[in-house]
Amino acid sequence: IDSIMAHRGGQGGTGNEHEGSRRMKTEVLIQMDGLSNKNSSDMVLVLAASNLPWELDVALLRRLEKRVLVPLPDQEARRQMVSSFLAGRVGEDCQLDSYASETEGYSGSDLRLVCKEAAMRPVRRLVSQLEAMESSRGGEAVPDSEVERLMGANRVTHDDMTLA
Repeated sequence: IDSIMAHRGGQGGTGNEHEGSRRMKTEVLIQMDGLSNKNSSDMVLVLAASNLPWELDVALLRRLEKRVLVPLPDQEARRQMVSSFLAGRVGEDCQLDSYASETEGYSGSDLRLVCKEAAMRPVRRLVSQLEAMESSRGGEAVPDSEVERLMGANRVTHDDMTLA
């Protein structure tokens, strides 16, 4: 919701905000007011998520009666998340407890991106190895058995996690 309902700009609601943006926000607020029609038996649940709740428009916040704060993951949760994101890809030198403590203040999304980057590093190494092998073989394809062996050897290492 923060992408469409940030604070309306400046003094008097004008500021640097584009006219179309102000109109769209006003329309969202009008439609939300229409959802609470007392004469209807229909129920509507509005569920909005934001990473920046302090930047939401005050008028919108008044209409969203319940708020649930989801805190950042603690060290054990971060360890489990890293373990889950890298399941089956972790090398023997990886220290999951260390990564969990080093990532204090990271959200689940941040951890996913770090693990994704770390998981891509072995793929890049594998591609480089395969290209080198193909060129040394005169352009001939590398046998599947050799590719499987290289894939098994290319795990996420401690260096991959550190650099990610």
